[in-house]
Amino acid sequence: MDYQVIAFDLDGTLLNSKGQILTSSKAAIQRCINKGFKVVLVTGRHHTAAYPYYHELNLTTPMICCNGTYVYQPQTDSVLSANPLSFEQARTIIQLAEKYGMHLLMYSRNEMNYSSLNEHMRKFSKWVESCPEAIRPKIREVSDFNGLLKDGEIIWKFVISHPDRDLMQATVNALPSSEFSCEWSWFDRADIANRGNTKGTRLLELLNSWRIDPQAVVAFGDNHNDISMLSAVGLGIAMGNAETEVKECAKLVTLSNDEEGIASVLASILIKSTYE
Repeated sequence: MDYQVIAFDLDGTLLNSKGQILTSSKAAIQRCINKGFKVVLVTGRHHTAAYPYYHELNLTTPMICCNGTYVYQPQTDSVLSANPLSFEQARTIIQLAEKYGMHLLMYSRNEMNYSSLNEHMRKFSKWVESCPEAIRPKIREVSDFNGLLKDGEIIWKFVISHPDRDLMQATVNALPSSEFSCEWSWFDRADIANRGNTKGTRLLELLNSWRIDPQAVVAFGDNHNDISMLSAVGLGIAMGNAETEVKECAKLVTLSNDEEGIASVLASILIKSTYE
């Protein structure tokens, strides 16, 4: 079967350890677009935090954000489908974060909201300031997360973080799986969204709207929140820097995100499509 769609996770995959898209990856992606492939970003990020890279790649496709919580079309600022958290779920997460002393980040409709800076947010804020104003991600300091609920904000997801992994696990375990999807996006970060939200589920939904067989899709990822996506498509590819569990579920393991693994894989796909 010919491939028609190429899906990319961002952090740890399309982005190298410096948070940049390799020149070789960018050139290879452009060649794929020129050949008619649909290129889709499937990320744990908020859409405003993914947009600088979307803009850099000159994409026109929808992007899948917050680990499958919603599908967003940047050109029209439209949410094509979504499964946000209810206010009751959001209050539960806020209360647990306070109980266990977690750093909390709330992703609302248009902003990423925080009440205090930790190391992750300091680094992220520095990157935000480096982005051109027209494509700058939106972050907001708030004094009370519950105040946003009173204002009727749409809440996509929360990110909890803490240097104590056991304490984080206890927080995650306190959230019933019947109501929440919890996925580790880094060794000290866990994403909490509404039940059923995964990258794989939302990608399959988008493919169905395009009437494209999942077997005609190539996907790249590196972390636990990418497993659902890599397992759902015809060719799931783990980066060389990926977690062991991710590599085990992938059909192919390429070089790390600091090497030209993406470019080499895309080159072989382009060659295959040329001769078929």
